[in-house]
Amino acid sequence: MDIGWIIFGAVLVANAIFAVTIIVFITRKFEVAGRDALIMMLGSLAVWSFGYAMITFSHDLDTKIFWLRVENVGILTQPVFWIIFILGYSRQGRSVNWYYIALLCIVPLISFGMIVSDRWFHLYYSSVKPLTENLGPLVIQRGPWYGVAVFQAYAIDLIATVLLIWRFIQFRNIFRKQLAFLITATLIPWITNIFYQVISIFLPSVFPPVDLTPISFTISIGLISSGIFRTRLLDLVPIARDVVMEHIPEMVFVVDAHDRVLDANTVAENWLGRSKQSIIGRDPIEIFGKWPELYNRFLTTERTREEVVIPGNPPLILEVVITPLYSEQNEKLSGRVVLAYDVTKRKQLEIELKARINEIEGLRLQLQEQAIRDSLTGVFNRRFLAEALEKEISKAARENMPISIIMMDVDHFKSFNDTYGHKCGDAVLRDLAKFLTENSRQGDIVCRYGGEEFVILMPEVTFQTAYERAQGLQQAYSNKIVEHEGKPLRATFSAGVASYPLHGLTGEAILHAADDALYESKSNGRNRVTAFEKRSLKER
Repeated sequence: MDIGWIIFGAVLVANAIFAVTIIVFITRKFEVAGRDALIMMLGSLAVWSFGYAMITFSHDLDTKIFWLRVENVGILTQPVFWIIFILGYSRQGRSVNWYYIALLCIVPLISFGMIVSDRWFHLYYSSVKPLTENLGPLVIQRGPWYGVAVFQAYAIDLIATVLLIWRFIQFRNIFRKQLAFLITATLIPWITNIFYQVISIFLPSVFPPVDLTPISFTISIGLISSGIFRTRLLDLVPIARDVVMEHIPEMVFVVDAHDRVLDANTVAENWLGRSKQSIIGRDPIEIFGKWPELYNRFLTTERTREEVVIPGNPPLILEVVITPLYSEQNEKLSGRVVLAYDVTKRKQLEIELKARINEIEGLRLQLQEQAIRDSLTGVFNRRFLAEALEKEISKAARENMPISIIMMDVDHFKSFNDTYGHKCGDAVLRDLAKFLTENSRQGDIVCRYGGEEFVILMPEVTFQTAYERAQGLQQAYSNKIVEHEGKPLRATFSAGVASYPLHGLTGEAILHAADDALYESKSNGRNRVTAFEKRSLKER
């Protein structure tokens, strides 16, 4: 059995040497973005494989634990370096700064602190023991923090895989080949490790719990090497150009400090109806001769964003963004990036949407008005009175102010309908509503309470003042002529007056008091105003 473990360890050492060889080659050959992260990731694989090999070759437990700690340097750092490399490769690296990298390192640092500490070791590995008496790996029992570290590693690998698949869908030609190598290089050790974790937890008695993940590095490192040599994996410049220029749905121009066009994307070719060969190297005035409104914006030396209207039928509205490029060495202007968005449809939609919103708002106000107005007389309805009365009562209670109510009823209203018809009765109600509205204060609220009854709500008016106003209205209206279909008619009303807080502390109590006073006016001969006689709240 020992010879088997010697071969197993030799393969792991070979993996480590293979990874270091690729690191040396990359270090000497390439000076591009993403190189350092890839080097560090390969270094993690080398440490992982070599540490596992030394665990296999060691005889005593203390030595094996020492190399277990070394091995975990590679295990814990590999996912972090891998995601940094993938983010750079997929052109997402700008969104990652040292703050996010530090966050990714929190779990690995805590994990490594537990592993190297005798006191906290059990939180990561609850126990470790040799698989065999001499050579061979360790059998581990997972502590509570082990699952946290594995979860983060798997989450990072999942994110990296999703990014690679996403780019695989977007890219084409040689870039898809690069991505195929990377996706496969990611999946093989990931799946192998998942298989190891499952067996170790659920089937330890059926299969020996040996981690074959480092063995799978042979395939992963081989795939990465093939990607470097066969598909120029580390040559990321063509990918950046493809993403920045060809995948932008707006017109893009790059102009140098001498106002010569250096680059343009496919959208620009389509808009101008010219090939890239006839655009690059030309003065913008030659290219935009028919669009002087746009050309004038090319001359700015500051970042600007504005809308440009190109005359035509219909006119074309462009949102133009000019970004000056300055040299890092001497801060001189080295060029400009010009982006133009066609916002014609958006502007048309905005105008249509604004008109629609105004129309809806008008309808809303109209419906709101209809909901609180009496359709026959145009004054407020009973529902609005109930809401307004409660608000005014609350305000009066806070400010210690009075509120008065006049409730009135058209005298002998049924005789108008019986003698002249319902149209005549409606005319009388409309006339009375108009009369009350014209002879009330701006702050008063005139409501049709129901049938031939009307109510005037008068905030901040005392009982005596309200009674005097009610008498004035009653006398003025009794002398008024109501014309209906050329016939002069006379109408009168009876009224009752009550006030807050004199006659009640709620809107319902005040209305009830005014209604009692109105009933007395009608009982005493009509065409008169009655002031409510104060009673105790207990009696009411």
